[in-house]
Amino acid sequence: MKKNHKKIKLYSFNILLAIFVVIAFAGCKKVESKITTVTFWHAMGGPLGDALDDLIHQFNESHPNIQIESISMGNYNALSQKIMAAVLSHKTPTIAQVYSSWTTNLYESKVIDPIENYINGKNGLTKEEISDFYPIFLRDNTVDGKLVTLPFNKSVYTFYYNTNLFRKAGLDDFPRTWSSLLKISREIQEDSKPVTAFGVSVGFFESLLHAFGGRMVDENNNPTFYSEKGIEALQFMKDLIYKYKVAHLTTGFQHQDEFIAKKIAYIMGTSVSYAFIMKAKPDFPVGVAPLPREDTTGSFIMGTNIALFKDKPDKEKEAAWKFIKWFTSPPTQASWALRTGYVPVRQSARELPEVKDYFKRVPGLKEVWEQLYYAELEPSDPAWLFGRKIFSQVGLEPVLRAEMDVEERLKIAEEEVKRTFRK
Repeated sequence: MKKNHKKIKLYSFNILLAIFVVIAFAGCKKVESKITTVTFWHAMGGPLGDALDDLIHQFNESHPNIQIESISMGNYNALSQKIMAAVLSHKTPTIAQVYSSWTTNLYESKVIDPIENYINGKNGLTKEEISDFYPIFLRDNTVDGKLVTLPFNKSVYTFYYNTNLFRKAGLDDFPRTWSSLLKISREIQEDSKPVTAFGVSVGFFESLLHAFGGRMVDENNNPTFYSEKGIEALQFMKDLIYKYKVAHLTTGFQHQDEFIAKKIAYIMGTSVSYAFIMKAKPDFPVGVAPLPREDTTGSFIMGTNIALFKDKPDKEKEAAWKFIKWFTSPPTQASWALRTGYVPVRQSARELPEVKDYFKRVPGLKEVWEQLYYAELEPSDPAWLFGRKIFSQVGLEPVLRAEMDVEERLKIAEEEVKRTFRK
């Protein structure tokens, strides 16, 4: 009897233990279910990716019921392909970086949820908060009159120069016009050596074209760069290399390396370039300046926006909106800008103490950021994604690499880009 009694007790204990495990497991499941996971696809890597992940960690820590899952695709081409494949398979992330030239297709395909729906919701933004975004960013994120995305990582073109060399030429500031920059380049040149370098850059051409009074496309989105002003802009780039020999052509970040090594006097980069240049600890004072002007100003914004995908549970999308709202807030934007070199997307971020202090430590940066008030947008037509590559390959490269005729190549390039736009 004692043995049977022991067996019964042991059996009862095992049942109680099993019940306890089930209850405990159910309790864990219940706790876990309170955490909403938001998948975020992006292309940030290296120091920029580290900065993003640090901010995401801050958000996750301060929002224990939300988990932003950061997934880097490595580069924008891979990100684009991954998004398109996800759309076709109905397995999109919650949010993702997108270029404005991608947005139109995604919006027309009804796969992204217009951010305007959340801005106008119960946890939205006030009119004052909306107007705090730089106007150009609101334009960049608007499709058919509706705000469908919000700006994410944005930068502007910037010149970096060796202030010692410019002071020798009697200049305390960087030249304010392209023609004066050419003049100074010839004055500081020694033994016919280049004083600057650049790659085959569509952005450089666009900036010159607009500064000279031309346009890439007209109001109907028709390419118009084959023009008197377009010829003038590309001829200027060509002459820097072949006529005046003050510049030479490079690839990748070679121009940046040459600048740090004091082989050249100045380079055109982006606002993000500053952190990378200073990380190399150049042994000369680095000047920072906005792009010169000519007949008018000419500068473009770059970078991506953030899109929220429609085919997700409402709870997940609401959590994603909380992150987007937090990330685009002035304090977060100030932190993001000062660590990465991206410009803040909110104007009031400039008034924060840490930003004002940074302006004092980096003379010229404030003027670089002020380009946001007159900068331009690249064509938003989805065809520009391919048209831009065609323009570079057919128009710019033959001129800058093979010294071919400017007018002839621009004419051919415009015809090819027009064909792309018609497809």
